[in-house]
Amino acid sequence: MSVDLYQLTAPVFVHNLKNLSAILKKAAKSAKARGIEPAVLLNGRLAPDMFPLLRQVQIVTDNAKGCCSRLTGAEAPVFEDGDADFAQLNQRINDTIKFIKGLKKHQFPDNADDAIEMRVPIGVLHFNCEEYVKGWAFPNFYFHLTTAYNILRHNGVEIGKADFLGMVPGMTATGKIAKMMGLPQAKKKSKVAKKTKVARKGKNKTVKQAAKKTARK
Repeated sequence: MSVDLYQLTAPVFVHNLKNLSAILKKAAKSAKARGIEPAVLLNGRLAPDMFPLLRQVQIVTDNAKGCCSRLTGAEAPVFEDGDADFAQLNQRINDTIKFIKGLKKHQFPDNADDAIEMRVPIGVLHFNCEEYVKGWAFPNFYFHLTTAYNILRHNGVEIGKADFLGMVPGMTATGKIAKMMGLPQAKKKSKVAKKTKVARKGKNKTVKQAAKKTARK
């Protein structure tokens, strides 16, 4: 089965960047409501040798636009890392989303086995496109996205898994969880579909019985 690199990457990045933007807006409101300087949250970190929230968000956007740029050959926008508040971080996220949404499916490689190179300060990394996305781009993207979430959660911002996941595209549900998460109700199976399923079961049972009789002979 061929891998659709556009579907694998662009919509996924956009969805998660929108979730991050919503989380940052909640963080800004939380700081205001609690009388905390926004800088306290923006400079918060999980360990002394880890990047603060500001840098985590910057790297999230860099990973998203960098991945799509390498796959398509399109020049990614260059952002100055001078963000100093939540509004500027959200603008950075919005600009990243705009870049990714502007890319067309035909710009992405048709073959996931195509070679791709990534230059780093001490050398060059070599992958095929699928390996690059699944083994490098996504893990790095989610690492910094999760760290940004954890910094805010650790500092008392009232967010949860629902904020991190957002409204998962195409997901429906039945039962209480649908109302709790604001999800559309899953469509019930039609009577025709149910009858077809029962008919198949009956047919399979008949085939099995015939097979047993044949085996006895």
